[in-house]
Amino acid sequence: MSKREAGVLDNLKLAFLIMASPWLVFALDLILPFDLNRLGILPRNFIGLRGIILSPFLHAGIPHLLANSGALFFLSFLGFSLNRSATFRALAIIVLLGGAGVWVFGAPVYHIGASGVVFGLFGYLLASGLFHKDIKAIIVSALVFFLYGGLVFSFLRVMPGISWAAHFWGFVAGLLAAWLTRPKK
Repeated sequence: MSKREAGVLDNLKLAFLIMASPWLVFALDLILPFDLNRLGILPRNFIGLRGIILSPFLHAGIPHLLANSGALFFLSFLGFSLNRSATFRALAIIVLLGGAGVWVFGAPVYHIGASGVVFGLFGYLLASGLFHKDIKAIIVSALVFFLYGGLVFSFLRVMPGISWAAHFWGFVAGLLAAWLTRPKK
């Protein structure tokens, strides 16, 4: 196996682990005697701060998990293929800043799910072509725009049971992550 093939395989494994983690937590939630979703982000409540880290792993059911899984896998794989270390830093920024945005500005209900991370990766990869300024990043940005550009329209409508705040603040955190992880001259 060539070094390039090994790198692609490693990126696929990492993307799979990121996608599989919420599934494992969901399975754990099914057997535990308490509701793990109470560990989500509860805005402007001190106890809800723990949800900033935990909420991406928590989901309301299989349809919720399925809605996030494909994009979470594909976008994280693209990110790792672009620059693995920058994408890990971007994920930390997305989880922390996106979650903090939800905690400060979100509706006063529990916010759970990986969609904030999905929107964050979308924003990160979309803006990477602009801030990272290399041909690989530009191609990935164009591909992400072509495949997922319609996500932007979700900002135009608020739907019951879907955290608009997680989508919006995840996206904003992703844009910021692209700028913060840009190569330094």
